[in-house]
Amino acid sequence: MHQCGVCKKWFPRPSGLKTHMNSHSGEKPYKCTVPNCNKSFAVRSNAKRHLRTHGIIPTSEPSSRPASKFTVGFETPMVSPTAHEMTKIPNKLKWIPMSLQTRTNIAVLQRESSVEDDDTDE
Repeated sequence: MHQCGVCKKWFPRPSGLKTHMNSHSGEKPYKCTVPNCNKSFAVRSNAKRHLRTHGIIPTSEPSSRPASKFTVGFETPMVSPTAHEMTKIPNKLKWIPMSLQTRTNIAVLQRESSVEDDDTDE
């Protein structure tokens, strides 16, 4: 923990203390980058929020580390069926977790499952 020498407030990181010290010194090192705007801020997040008033949505700052050679996408996964699976009509899967298989009401669960199947076949 890092303590402010002026007001005795504690901060878990030295960077938090450094930013806090701007409130005591009056320093505002984060200046608006828009031409003809003279606003400046003691806290970087406040400067980023201010940019929205200009219609600018700030992105995270570029990292000094090299770009990853892997890309993560959010496409829907696709499972390629084997040739023999393509000729069959898919069955409705029934799965009962192991934790429920030892319960005394397993027969009831199985009956309810088969009743649901009968309703959907019509």
